[in-house]
Amino acid sequence: MAQHEFDLLIAGAGPAGCTLALNMAAQGLTIGIIEKETFPRKKICGDALSGKVLSVMKRIPGDVYEEFIRDVEKIPSWGIRFIAPSSQELDVPFLLNRKPEHPPPGYVCKRDDFDNFMFAKLQNHPNIHIFQGGHVSEVTSHPEGVVVKTQDHEFRGKVIAGADGVHSVVRKSLLGTRADKKHFCVGIRGYFENVTGLHQENFIELIFLKRLLPGYFWIFPSTGGLVNAGFGMMQPRIIQRRENLSSVFQELISSDPLIAPRFINARPVGKPEAHTLPMGTYHFCRSGNRFLLLGDAAFLVDPFSGEGIGNAMASSEIAASVLKGSFSSNDFSAKKFKAYDARLGQRFSQEFRTMSVMQTLARSSHLFNLVVKKACKNQEVGELLTAMFTSDQARKKLTRPGFYLRLLFR
Repeated sequence: MAQHEFDLLIAGAGPAGCTLALNMAAQGLTIGIIEKETFPRKKICGDALSGKVLSVMKRIPGDVYEEFIRDVEKIPSWGIRFIAPSSQELDVPFLLNRKPEHPPPGYVCKRDDFDNFMFAKLQNHPNIHIFQGGHVSEVTSHPEGVVVKTQDHEFRGKVIAGADGVHSVVRKSLLGTRADKKHFCVGIRGYFENVTGLHQENFIELIFLKRLLPGYFWIFPSTGGLVNAGFGMMQPRIIQRRENLSSVFQELISSDPLIAPRFINARPVGKPEAHTLPMGTYHFCRSGNRFLLLGDAAFLVDPFSGEGIGNAMASSEIAASVLKGSFSSNDFSAKKFKAYDARLGQRFSQEFRTMSVMQTLARSSHLFNLVVKKACKNQEVGELLTAMFTSDQARKKLTRPGFYLRLLFR
C-alpha cells in the first residue's frame, strides 16, 4: 500500500473541496485531495448557479471567476417563475430596477461542466496533489494527525476536510452521527429537447404541485437548447407513499395538466437520475479534533429552495479562514475548530430557520395560492418575494403569521 503525507487532506473534489483547496493553495502547504470518481465525471443536479456561487468565485484567489465567465458554456438567468397549485403564475426577477450594464445575477450551467472547470483550476498549483478513483474506506484521528485509507493508498495529514458528500465517510468515521430521514430530500432530474413555454429571459421555473408539496417540479432552461427538468420530494413522504420516482416523473410529464402540455413534443436526452439531498434542518457539530465538514457532508442544502452549491462553496470559504489560523498556531483541536461551527452558524442558522418555516408553510396549497395571488396584484408583496432571495429581513417577514393575516385585507 502506497503511503503519502500532506499538511492538509481534502476528501472530495466537488465545488466544496475545490473551493477550499484553491483558497489554501497560496499558504505554502502540501495539499492532498482524495476523489472517489475520475474526472471528467457526471453529477446529478438542477444546474442552477445562484448569486452565492458567483460571489464566492469572485473571492477565490486568481482569475477563477473571470475564466468561468469567459470559458464555460452557460446561459444567464434573470429570475424565477413560481407556479402555484392554483396554476397562477408569478414572475420574480432577481433584480429590481435593473440597469442594462448589470451582469446576470445567476446562470444555468450543466453541473458536469461547472465541476470539471473547478477541478481543472487545481492543476495550476504544484502543491495540490490529486488522487482520483480512490474510495475512502476509513478515517481515523489521533493526537498527531489523521490517517485516511483507500483500497491502494494510505494518507496522513495534520487535518482533514470532509467534502465527500451526503454519504460522507469522514463524517461517519469521526462523528458517527446518523440523521433522521426527515432531513433528506430526493431529487430526480432528466434532460429534454423541445420543451415549450420557456421564459424569454431564462427564468428558472418552480411549479408547486399539490402532490409534491413542500417539494416542487422544476423546469430550468439549459445550454445546447436543452431543459433540465425534475422534482424533489421529502424522503419520509416517498417511503410513506411507496413512491417510485421514475414512475411519478413519467406520469407528471405525460398527464399533469400544468406540465404535460409543455412536453408533448419533448424528447428525453438520457435517462432520469436521482440524488439524495441533505437538508440544513439537521443540527449537529460539523467539526472536531483535526477535521471539518463541508457542503453536503455538513448538511447545508437550503430546506426550501434546495440550493446546495453556493452554500457548499461558502462553507469552504469559512473553513479556509479558520484553517489558516490553525496552521499558523499549529492547533487543530476541536476547541480551535469551534470557530468554524460558530461562523457557519452566523452565516446559515437564521437563513435555515427561516427557510425551514417556509418549507412548512409550503405544505399548505391554500396558503401558497394566497401569497402568489396577492403578489400578482400587489407590487409591495411582489417586491418582497424578490427580496426573499437576497435579504434575510424579507425572509423573516414571510415567516410571520401576521404577514399572511394582512394579505387577506390587501
